[in-house]
Amino acid sequence: MKSLVLIIFLIVSVSTANAYHKQLDSLLHVLDKAIQDKNIYAAKKEGAIDSLKTRLHESSDVKDQIAITKEICLHYIVFMTDSALLYTRKLEKYALQANDYEEYIDSELFRVRILKTMGLLKESTDILNNVDTLRISEDLKTFYLYTKMSVYNLLIKTSENNDEKKRYQTITASLRNRLVSEETLSPMDYIYVNTERLIQQEKQYDQALRDLRDAYANLDPEEREAAILAYSIAKVYEEKGDTDKAIEYLARSAIADIKNGVKEYMSLRRLAAVLFEYGDVNRAYSYMKCSMQDAIFYNARLRTLESSEMFDFIDKAYQKKEDQRQILLLTILVIIGVLLTFIFFTLLYVYKQKKRLSITKDELSRSNKLLMESNQSLSDSNILKEEYIGLYIGHFSDYLSKIEQFRLKAQKIAKTQGEQALLKFIDLSLDPKDNLEEFYKNFDETILRLFPNFVEEINKLLLKEERISFKANSNLTPDLRIFALIRLGITDSIKIAYFLRYSVSTIYNYRTKMRNKAAGNRDEFEGLVMKIGIDKDIT
Repeated sequence: MKSLVLIIFLIVSVSTANAYHKQLDSLLHVLDKAIQDKNIYAAKKEGAIDSLKTRLHESSDVKDQIAITKEICLHYIVFMTDSALLYTRKLEKYALQANDYEEYIDSELFRVRILKTMGLLKESTDILNNVDTLRISEDLKTFYLYTKMSVYNLLIKTSENNDEKKRYQTITASLRNRLVSEETLSPMDYIYVNTERLIQQEKQYDQALRDLRDAYANLDPEEREAAILAYSIAKVYEEKGDTDKAIEYLARSAIADIKNGVKEYMSLRRLAAVLFEYGDVNRAYSYMKCSMQDAIFYNARLRTLESSEMFDFIDKAYQKKEDQRQILLLTILVIIGVLLTFIFFTLLYVYKQKKRLSITKDELSRSNKLLMESNQSLSDSNILKEEYIGLYIGHFSDYLSKIEQFRLKAQKIAKTQGEQALLKFIDLSLDPKDNLEEFYKNFDETILRLFPNFVEEINKLLLKEERISFKANSNLTPDLRIFALIRLGITDSIKIAYFLRYSVSTIYNYRTKMRNKAAGNRDEFEGLVMKIGIDKDIT
């Protein structure tokens, strides 16, 4: 059961943490957009200042001029030091014109606030030490003590001497206690001073955090006071070690500062440092760069110095990261290049292999076709041979029968009619001319039986005007018999001459004349004759 509860707790914790980090990332995106639009907010602030300047120019009442100039100083004190100092001098001038020591000291305190942001702390303390606190009102005295405390807070941070630092800490603590216990502070000033006392002197972080958050909840998160409170809350969270919450409130503070056109701030600079420690170098670089630009615009030596030192450090890390990114990018490009080269050569190899395979396939197809043609030719030859042998056996059988009949009749004549009658019978029965004609007739019938379209096929190979006229049931001409023998594979002119009872020269002349009558290449004529009767559709 305990294990189940622990698992559920862990799941809920992880889910909550993920949801919070998404919210934090969303807040940082809002800050990124605010930084992108910071010139718009700065222009809005300049517009408000210009409006006050117009009112000041139109006013002739010294008290009204003092009030308007204070408003201008309040704008410039967080926007541009040079202009702020210029208008504090105008404020002093108006106070002297009015012969009002209270307003004069107020203008001096304005000047101290500007000088301390510029890092001119000695000049600030000199002015404070020259103030006659007995001649000013309680409200202004409270403001004087508050201003003095803020100056000594900076002296603590900037002092490198431990004894001096301790002395400044004692003075600051004394001023803080006096402000909280004896002076009448505004509600917001009281929260600032008291929470600082709780943190610095009593280490009561939780109580300080409650007071600050309660006050923050009652403000518009985008107003200037909210920016100051959010920064104070972030500092407490940093002291408590809660970095995520510190980042959240630093971001809230920075958003409010930028949207109010503030150039003198600490939140964005501190946020850059925290994010850098967190490993978000890109945002840290962007935020510190913005802080540096605004510090230069504001012309605050102290802020510029603080920003530049941190910016140099972050810039080196950023450049290192960029160098690593460039190296990684270059490495990736090299790898991609190698892969593309490999792919190119692989495709080239595949293409060549495919081409070779295609050539091999074509050669194989041609070889297969030739083999099939050879097989068909062989098959046709076998069929021809079988049929020719059958016809030959038939003719030979008939010839044997005739010999037997001739023998029996010759014996009978020899017995009954004598020798002279026998010789006469032999002379009449064995006439070579009659036997040769019968042989040619049988040969012609055999050829036309084996190749029914022999004459038509021969004519297809001849020129139209040279084609042979042949009637059905007639004998083959000598030249047809010659090429019939060639079709049967007897190509030797001597054998053809012996077979047909012609001279070799006669056979040669017949063959030459037929070749000369060929419609195509005469050298291929006899080869085409030998293919007569072979199936043309073999593929």
